[in-house]
Amino acid sequence: MQDTSPIADTPPNSTQTQTENFFGWKNVALLFGVYMFAVGFVYYSFNVIFPEMVTNMGWSRGDASWAQTIHGLLYGVFVPLAAVSTNKWGARATIVTGIIVLIVGCILLGTVTTSITAWILIWGVVMSFGFALGGVIPIQTTIAHWFENQRATAIGVVMTAAGVGGFIAQPLFTWIMEDFGGWQAGWLSASAFAITAIILALLVVNKPADRGQHPDGILHSEESKKAQRANSKIYKTEDFWSLKEALRTPTLWLLIVLSLGGVMPLYLLVVHGVLHLTDLQFERMEAASVLSAMLAGSACARFPIGWLGDRMEPRRIMFTLFTSSVIALTLIWQAPGISFLLLAGAMFGAAYGGTLVMIPTMVANYFGAASFASVNGFIFPVQIVIGSTVPVAAGYVADQAGNYDLAFIGLIGFTSIAAVCALITRPPVKREDT
Repeated sequence: MQDTSPIADTPPNSTQTQTENFFGWKNVALLFGVYMFAVGFVYYSFNVIFPEMVTNMGWSRGDASWAQTIHGLLYGVFVPLAAVSTNKWGARATIVTGIIVLIVGCILLGTVTTSITAWILIWGVVMSFGFALGGVIPIQTTIAHWFENQRATAIGVVMTAAGVGGFIAQPLFTWIMEDFGGWQAGWLSASAFAITAIILALLVVNKPADRGQHPDGILHSEESKKAQRANSKIYKTEDFWSLKEALRTPTLWLLIVLSLGGVMPLYLLVVHGVLHLTDLQFERMEAASVLSAMLAGSACARFPIGWLGDRMEPRRIMFTLFTSSVIALTLIWQAPGISFLLLAGAMFGAAYGGTLVMIPTMVANYFGAASFASVNGFIFPVQIVIGSTVPVAAGYVADQAGNYDLAFIGLIGFTSIAAVCALITRPPVKREDT
């Protein structure tokens, strides 16, 4: 895993120096663990704990779903703070702070949550702040700094962690709730996984320069750098893009559409997937197994799609991913049988996992590592604010109509639009007046 050789399109006569004991891949391993325990276990435990809370407490699905909607809205508010913190104090300090908040939040959920108001405040406010600071912005920014040639591959490895953790979390937390005291035991168990994440986060190194190293473990001469870019099949900007400049490009807004095409269906399935399937008379464990298949597909796809993203233009990959997502969503909506549902879950998971890798790769490739936190810090709030309307809207649709048909039809249509947008997304071009 510590191979620091350049990718195949680097000319053999280029002048370059390899760094000994390159720390980049060790950082990847540490961030993998952080992301698996803090997001894979803590966030995806929601999938199975939330339905149990709704049933046990007798809450309205629509009212209870406000917690996830507020969570998403405030996550959008907190993400720019995570970007500012990452730029000012570094990724490690930002991640550690976020995970401390998650630990406190999980303990509160397992001990003092006796009303829907407490649920909305803790999950909607406290946990969203923790996930924003301890999540993708500082983690992906660290990867963008440590890797250039192998950026998509490294992002793919780290992003696999949430899928691995989520795959384990679905049956694990179902078992914990059944055998150790209900949903309260689930949240208290999640806090233990977050403690593991914080130990790993303390070992993360923010940038190669902090250890006297260079991206990919390679110090290029100017000649080799120019030759590599000229021969590469993947566009990677040489310019610095301020956020103001990026906002003037259609590329940034198309990337937002692509982000929404990935997360909006996910929000529907994460919050309402189990309820949708149990409404159709599937057993709760069967429904949880479909979500586990989704997370397994996501975990398995992220590394190979990341590897592919270092070898072909990511926008073409995105079109294929969205097409697969449309097919999978249709199967989950119609639910023809458990075998088809497991296949559809894995297919949707693979498509979502691929977008999770390709979007940050495209942001870093098109706008540069130095601008990554700022640009991503803008994309995330817009994505989350719009996407967070899905859970509560779908909840009220189900309360009124008795099913999720309208929710699935709307999201299948939007995902189809995102597939078209993927094909027309192009690298940004600087305006001369900037």
